[in-house]
Amino acid sequence: MTAYPPLAVANAVLDEARVQGKSLTIMQLLKLVYIAHGWSLALLKAPLVDQQPEAWQHGPVFPSVYREFRRFGSQPIVGNAVGPFGMVPTAKLSSQQSAVIQSVVKSYGDMHAFSLSRITHEPGTPWSQTYRGGLGNSDEIPNAIISEHYTKLADERQPKA
Repeated sequence: MTAYPPLAVANAVLDEARVQGKSLTIMQLLKLVYIAHGWSLALLKAPLVDQQPEAWQHGPVFPSVYREFRRFGSQPIVGNAVGPFGMVPTAKLSSQQSAVIQSVVKSYGDMHAFSLSRITHEPGTPWSQTYRGGLGNSDEIPNAIISEHYTKLADERQPKA
């Protein structure tokens, strides 16, 4: 399964949010791209994004997504990311990858940015394990611990027989 550049995945998340009638701020987008990547690692056993997120003060961040959309501040994002030479980064998602993004936007897309930040900051999360009170500021969050975390969440959400 192909993993995609962060901006291509961000555009896919923004497109899906629009389909679902939702608008997103940069903080929401950053968290949703990260969460979709985590669920892809857990459910599809493959990364959705071809780069590692970094542990920043306010949570996990794909730096290119932050740089592209920071101009919107706390306002809803209008439009999609545009790459070099005016090309819009796109991802040719598999049906399974599309389903992960659809589900993430449906489940998390209405959450306030601070709520999304709170769930990615909980003790024991990949961000908290990497950030370590600031000692790991800007360190990459390894896919192995992201996968472990989201696999545990998936197991907890399975109906008990």
